[in-house]
Amino acid sequence: MKTLMLHIPGRPPLPLEGEDRVWTLGRSSLNDLAIPDASLSRFHARISLQDGALCLEDLGSLNGTTLNGERITVPHSLGEGDELQLGQVALWLGPLAQGPRVRIGPDTGDSSSAGSLVLPLERLRAAPDRRREAPETLHLREVIREIEALSLELLEDSPPEQLLAHLLDRLWTLLKPWRAAVLIQDRTGLQTVASRGPEGDQPIVLARSLVDAALERKESVLFNDVGEDPGLASPSLLQSGVTSAMVTPLEHQGVVKGLLYLDSRAPRKPFHEEDLRLASTFAHLATAKLEQARLREEALARKKVDQELDLARRIQQDLLPGFPPDIPGFELYGNNLPSRQVSGDLFGWWLRSDGKWLFCLADVSGKGLGPGLLMASLQATLEAWTERDLSTSELAFQLSRNLARHADGRRFVTAFLALLDPATGTLTYTNAGHNPALLLHGTEPIQELEAQGLPLAMLPGQPYGEATLSLAPGDLLVVYTDGITEAANAAEEEFGSEALTALVAARRHESLPALDAALLGELDRFTAGAPYLDDRTLLMLRRS
Repeated sequence: MKTLMLHIPGRPPLPLEGEDRVWTLGRSSLNDLAIPDASLSRFHARISLQDGALCLEDLGSLNGTTLNGERITVPHSLGEGDELQLGQVALWLGPLAQGPRVRIGPDTGDSSSAGSLVLPLERLRAAPDRRREAPETLHLREVIREIEALSLELLEDSPPEQLLAHLLDRLWTLLKPWRAAVLIQDRTGLQTVASRGPEGDQPIVLARSLVDAALERKESVLFNDVGEDPGLASPSLLQSGVTSAMVTPLEHQGVVKGLLYLDSRAPRKPFHEEDLRLASTFAHLATAKLEQARLREEALARKKVDQELDLARRIQQDLLPGFPPDIPGFELYGNNLPSRQVSGDLFGWWLRSDGKWLFCLADVSGKGLGPGLLMASLQATLEAWTERDLSTSELAFQLSRNLARHADGRRFVTAFLALLDPATGTLTYTNAGHNPALLLHGTEPIQELEAQGLPLAMLPGQPYGEATLSLAPGDLLVVYTDGITEAANAAEEEFGSEALTALVAARRHESLPALDAALLGELDRFTAGAPYLDDRTLLMLRRS
């Protein structure tokens, strides 16, 4: 049985545990649990634990014992959550709670007695009557009021410059310095956001050691005898008559945004440690808001970029082909799974005027929007050049020159271009620096169709080779991008071309969609939740 606790007002819970235990409750000190309340009888009730079962019994008390609102006259079993009432004392059974239970009971009288203080909220927030308060109390009230005002401002969506200016105003009111300034650190250095001081005075010149203390070492510094510590004071500060100064970093969670500076001179008394603590607290609150605003701006910027990339992804997906065409005697299938919103891979098929089909699978180097735009340019070019009836080698040559004009010199495209004559089953192909395509031909070993030139746009003007083969019934061509073979698990082990070849060989007779699903399932099993770092694109052609 789980140990239950008897929760008693004003004292620690009592564990009800042991073997054949009995606890008496009442007003007398002779009880196991003495509760000095006038509503209880001297021996009021008894709780027993026998064979793991708890039982409550009234001992003939004057004001009675109730269990869950019902007065009892005979023993009753107890369980977790039961509420007991002994006279006017409420107890309950349950696990060890983190805090007292809260209940709403009946009214016991007028709450506005002589010992009560009842103030309307407006009066409580109003400025105190300075004629009736001690100076220390008045200062404390001012601090609380300014912290409340600053805290409320932190909830608003105010510009950072306005927030820091108000921070300075509140400290100006509370600490009454001679001069004060807030400086923010950006890429160009420290910039003054707000400052206060008498008109016509010279600029505030801070010693480099004082600035480094705040920005580099995250230290708050207070010095009350400027002449005794010239290392922290600039010559102009020594000559200005300043007798006390302090600086504290604008810091939140280890990030320093800038610094807060205040100084004073006679007749104001020098700053003390509590002044420094107050200034540091205000600076920390303001910096937390600045960091929150920065994170919010970054989140909004990321959301906007994500929306734009999502739009680009939808546009790009519309550029890819839909269902494969019906080519008598052949099965065709393609699929693209981007690792990000925008893919740098391309696959497609185009029917030429001579009745031949042009196939392409390409992979733009790099990731993100740039490769995606170059891929879109390649797709548009292939679409426009379908009617040119070029050989695959000539097409690769022309594409390389065209893409080089649009690339930045650091982008290139690996591509596998193939031209199928459905009437004869003849396939002519050019591999421009791409992964070797896999050809499964009868019972022969799987043939790898190696590269016949450099990637497109790498060295425009370089010629490309081509090769011709004849597809027999049952022959299968598998073209893929390295996002498949280089998919890695958490141990950074790659899936590899051997695993791909083995899977394709084992499932070569399945339908092409089923073969693709099996490959994707095997990739997910191998990576075991590790993220895919590159796009996965597949193009397959089989003669029926």
